[in-house]
Amino acid sequence: MLNPHIAIDLGTCNTIVYINHKGIIFNEPTVIAINETNKNTYAIGYEAAKLIGRTPQGIKIIHPLKNGVIADLEATIKFISTIFQLTKNKRSLRKAKIIITAPSELTPVEENAIKQLAKKLGVSKLLIENKAKMAAIGSDLDVNSSKGSMIVDVGGGTTDVVVLSVGKVVVSKSIPNAGLLIDEAIIRYMRATHNIMIGEKNAEYIKMKIGSVGTNYENRLLQISGVSIETSLPHSVIITTQAISEVINPIVNDIIDCVRDILFITPPELAGDIVENGISLTGGIALLTGLRETLEKALNVPVRLTADPLLSTIEGCRLSLKTFKNALNH
Repeated sequence: MLNPHIAIDLGTCNTIVYINHKGIIFNEPTVIAINETNKNTYAIGYEAAKLIGRTPQGIKIIHPLKNGVIADLEATIKFISTIFQLTKNKRSLRKAKIIITAPSELTPVEENAIKQLAKKLGVSKLLIENKAKMAAIGSDLDVNSSKGSMIVDVGGGTTDVVVLSVGKVVVSKSIPNAGLLIDEAIIRYMRATHNIMIGEKNAEYIKMKIGSVGTNYENRLLQISGVSIETSLPHSVIITTQAISEVINPIVNDIIDCVRDILFITPPELAGDIVENGISLTGGIALLTGLRETLEKALNVPVRLTADPLLSTIEGCRLSLKTFKNALNH
């Protein structure tokens, strides 16, 4: 296909790639394993993620993004290039017109890293679009209306809070209180309270299995294995939903404060629209038990979970590709 249109939802934890007329060709973790001897790509996505905590000698695991932005440009280039190679879409990159999503408050250095990525990939035209705005479009919000709408995108590396009106971002804020910060807090809790060391995969498992926000939850039990700090031997402990909720709640409280800050600086007319029409909640961590209810109670504003929190951003990109063709063609 000549000059294909491509959308890449480049996330800290997960990356989704869409090609028009082909659909989603990749939806896997943003992880790459590099052979340290020859610097070649050993594995990406799920295959690379399987190696976390059990990496073979001579193989290095890299998370190329941090807090929603490119932290290792060379690794990101290898990661994206390998996606197109493994899915037999390498030719699609030649002279492609591409949308790449990014969090709010992108610095010039971070923006330049995305431009360098596109240049190295050989694409002909690039649009960098606000990740939360694309999620709003993918969630069927009428972003072109003069009425204000708010979306809270809680992902792996960042939480983006954005207010939109007449197709533009009016106010926005991005904070690192998101999935990975919760995982790190769980790892610290296990070490401090149970004298046991666990890895990031186990922390994520705990978060998704018994993680809960607020106080209205079923207090479940979960057995977790790790390495005892005292004996350096394998050891198992039983943890509860209540304990993990106490770990997660402070992080969620910061998200609530972020939303309050945005509402405070939002023009009164638009803020009134949001109070009336509610807030849309999206992103992978939006599925965390009790998060929607906790936000709604704390903010005293209706909060709705989007139809598909995991795919809303790439769906927004898909819907926007036709609109963007004119911009991409100039």
